[in-house]
Amino acid sequence: MTAVAVSMISMTALAADGQPTDMDVAAAFKKADPDHDGTVNWAEARKFGITRRAFEHANPDKDGTLDRQEFVAAITYQFNEANPDNDGTLDRKEAARAGIRSKATFDAANPDHDGTLDLAEYLRALALKAR
Repeated sequence: MTAVAVSMISMTALAADGQPTDMDVAAAFKKADPDHDGTVNWAEARKFGITRRAFEHANPDKDGTLDRQEFVAAITYQFNEANPDNDGTLDRKEAARAGIRSKATFDAANPDHDGTLDLAEYLRALALKAR
C-alpha cells in the first residue's frame, strides 16, 4: 500500500470512541515533523497549529521538543482548553478558538457531519490545515 493510500485511510478512519487511532497520530506526527528527526520543535509545532501554551504544558522536561507522546498530550490539552463545556467535542465556535477557523477544514475533518469535532477529528483538522 502506498504512503498516500495509508494517509487517506487515516484521514477517513474513525475510532469508535472519538480518540485518534495510532494511524491518525502517526500521520499527523509525520506531517508535524518535516525533518523526520523524531521530535517536533517549537517552530514545527507552531506550523502544525499547536499553541505555545499547549507546547509548554506537554513538554515538562523543557527540552524544547515534543516526542510522539508529548505531541498527543499537546493536541489533547489544546482540545480540552477549547472545550469549556467538557462535552468531548468542539462546535464551530470552540474549534475556531482552537485554531480551526476555516469552515472547509472543519467540514473536511468532520465526515459524520454532526457539526462537531471529536479529538480524532480535531487532530485531522490540524493536519489538514498545517502549512
